[in-house]
Amino acid sequence: MPPTQWSGQVGEGDRPASPAGRVAVGIVLNPKHPATLRSYAELVPELRNAGAHYRSMTTSVDRSGRWQAERLVKWGAEIVIILGGDGTIRATAPVLAEADILTFLVPTGTANVLSRHIGLRSSQHAIDHCVHTIASISRGERPDLRNVPINVAEFQTADGARHRSNFICLAGIGGDARAVAHHRASLGLLGYAWGAARALFAADFTANTWNTASMRDAARAEDTANTGEGTASAPVWSVMASKVARPAGPIAVFPEAHIDAPTFSRLTVGPFPHSPMARCRAWAGTAAACLQGRPDAHPLMNYRRTTEVTVTVESPVPAQLDGDLIGDCLELRVAAGEETLRVSAPAS
Repeated sequence: MPPTQWSGQVGEGDRPASPAGRVAVGIVLNPKHPATLRSYAELVPELRNAGAHYRSMTTSVDRSGRWQAERLVKWGAEIVIILGGDGTIRATAPVLAEADILTFLVPTGTANVLSRHIGLRSSQHAIDHCVHTIASISRGERPDLRNVPINVAEFQTADGARHRSNFICLAGIGGDARAVAHHRASLGLLGYAWGAARALFAADFTANTWNTASMRDAARAEDTANTGEGTASAPVWSVMASKVARPAGPIAVFPEAHIDAPTFSRLTVGPFPHSPMARCRAWAGTAAACLQGRPDAHPLMNYRRTTEVTVTVESPVPAQLDGDLIGDCLELRVAAGEETLRVSAPAS
């Protein structure tokens, strides 16, 4: 069954008139990916069998999820299911977190980083978990939850304009964003590998990076030397802040990162040698260190734990949030969020 876009203002008369024991379920789906429609066709009959009362809304280029989430909250959704990737989750998360709505994820995007890190192995696994859990909620049982922080990003684009946005898993500026720019979505995760291969020889850029840890984090830390530390302008390939261990593929690039942690794992990569041969050797060394589970042992992979990172650059450099380009930037500041999204996750 193809989903229909529901629009218009919502008043009290539009709130769901669910019989006792039926759960009001809102569905936000991103039709960009063919997997979304397939998953939706599998999900809806299961929801009906579980006795749920549901309302579906599709995203668009102009309305990527926030507007849809707002409409569903006003409609009276007790639960919202997101069929899409990390970008759709990022767009809806602030609204759902503010409304304290229980959220389910059905990964149908390209990388599906958040879904993988909370234990959802596939879209079918997610649908099964969703239907089983909603049925148990109808019986009065409590679901297993993960409180996922919604992080904040402030950035200045090449035209001097300043912007504010949110992200969940990963933010970066430099080579990692160039890899995103070159990736081929049609190839799935292999498309990111293609983009990364093209970005390996991207020129280093000059950056000034500041780590700002909160007083609370400093008080907990055994070594407070990194609190409020900054680096002088220096050439780097990329600066990233992550809440996930494996942003793409099976390799733990950020082995100390956790999705529900109060801090980021910040990684500065580079600078790399200029000659192609030496650069290949350097990249081979970082790859070997990652495969051995010790990326921090390589001198070109510099890690820190922090709640806030600010990167300023001399000339515009591409930046990304959760694998989506936000443009060429002169400054990127990210801060660990305090507001959290309640996500239903399989029991670990």
